[in-house]
Amino acid sequence: MGTGWVANQHMAGARSVAAHDLEVTAACDPRRDVLDDFCDRHGIGARFASAGELISSGTVDAVVLLTPPAVRHEVIDPALEHGLHVLVEKPFGENGHDAVTFTESAEAAGVTMAVSQNFRWFPEYAWLSDRLGRTDAGGIAFVEARTFQNRPQAPGAWRAEETKLEMAIFSVHLIDRVRWIARTPPVSVRAVTRRRRGSSLRGEQFSSLLIEFAGGAVGTVTSSWTSRTLPVNTFRVDTDLGSASVERTAPMSGDATGTAHFGAEPERLTFAETQPGEHAALSYGSSLREFAVAIAERRTPQHSARDNLQTMGIMEAAYRSAARGGTPVTIEEALYGHVAYA
Repeated sequence: MGTGWVANQHMAGARSVAAHDLEVTAACDPRRDVLDDFCDRHGIGARFASAGELISSGTVDAVVLLTPPAVRHEVIDPALEHGLHVLVEKPFGENGHDAVTFTESAEAAGVTMAVSQNFRWFPEYAWLSDRLGRTDAGGIAFVEARTFQNRPQAPGAWRAEETKLEMAIFSVHLIDRVRWIARTPPVSVRAVTRRRRGSSLRGEQFSSLLIEFAGGAVGTVTSSWTSRTLPVNTFRVDTDLGSASVERTAPMSGDATGTAHFGAEPERLTFAETQPGEHAALSYGSSLREFAVAIAERRTPQHSARDNLQTMGIMEAAYRSAARGGTPVTIEEALYGHVAYA
């Protein structure tokens, strides 16, 4: 549902990594020209102009929701009523209240809901998570995510009208990575946000967060769309016994490297792309495959809606903190008292 740019990324993964686990049989978009172009390119026969038509058609078991956050309710609610499983693009709600509501509604309906936090499946992060899980790595004390890129938002697109911009569109991925790697529930957040000087956009283009986790670990997220040169995309973890880091120049393309130093000598790896976009397709496809396989095995996917409440809680707390001049906001407040972990 929604056949814009990100739908093509999902299709690349669906036709490669997840090809044996799911079949894309229908697509939906009110923009007929965009819908036809997408379906013609990918060989999809069933085409629908509205979410209601697709949901009630009986042609699918699950939907992948790629619409802007503002129209989540009008798709998720009827999908759950019809017993359809739902994979939602991030952020899966406009705020913490929506996230809690969607999660509880999906669980009450007995269907699987997951959130497309596909950045977890880039190869360097899969390696990092595995490496930190070994006994010689020690307990995690500090996690840092940093991305600096020049990403001006063109006027006219729906994103240009959003009051929640950079953090909701991009650094929600970084937030999810930090809390996934930290492996303990977040407790509170301090944040500041900024716009590019002279920008007419309503939403932020720079975000900086300080996250406190249960058990004492600390995480930081710094993400800028206003860095005109020298792009940077790094992730670092310090533990009781050493450190590990990964990096790539662009967030979604190119070769990546990983370094871990927990013994006498550092371990260094390179994760090379054999063709452009290979790692992005791997990440989207792995997210789709985990969703489909979890449904088939009747288990909870690792990127479930309930799991993603932690990510949504951090993001919501960060927006509230930034609006209050950087004062700390608890995850409990951001999620209206809801328990922020499974």
